[in-house]
Amino acid sequence: MGLVMNNADVDMLLSQCRLELDHVQSCITTLGITSPVAPYLTKYAVIKACGIIEVSFKSLIADFCSKRSKKQIKRFINKRIIRGSANPSHENIVKFLDQFDEDWKKAFQANLKVDPEKSHMLSSLDSLVAARNEFAHGGNPTISMSDVIRHFDYARKVVEHIDGVVV
Repeated sequence: MGLVMNNADVDMLLSQCRLELDHVQSCITTLGITSPVAPYLTKYAVIKACGIIEVSFKSLIADFCSKRSKKQIKRFINKRIIRGSANPSHENIVKFLDQFDEDWKKAFQANLKVDPEKSHMLSSLDSLVAARNEFAHGGNPTISMSDVIRHFDYARKVVEHIDGVVV
């Protein structure tokens, strides 16, 4: 698992998702990879993993800003950020950070640039988003459950970088 994050709620959300992904993996192992149920469980895991990454990155920003804002700003953040749809792509994350604080964006990009796992983290984000979008638009993503877990673990590290700069 990752580091303990500044935002305990997001940290718990990510940790609970990882436990659920492990449980799905265990179910697939028990049923057998050739079980007709296995692909459905994997698709569920893709939706869950990508959704939690999306909720996490938006919550880090929204939680920080809401604590310091009047009710009108809180309402706007809730409607526009939390309830709005935004794939957790690297591009969207950078855009969200920049819309709130250019220093957050710069620090996030600088920290990511020096992270030796940067390419894995960004390709994992891309893979989760692509698999979720493919399934959501009627396709049949060919991603394994172990890939979902690996991608989630790398994507969590991106969220941890966001947590480190939204302070």
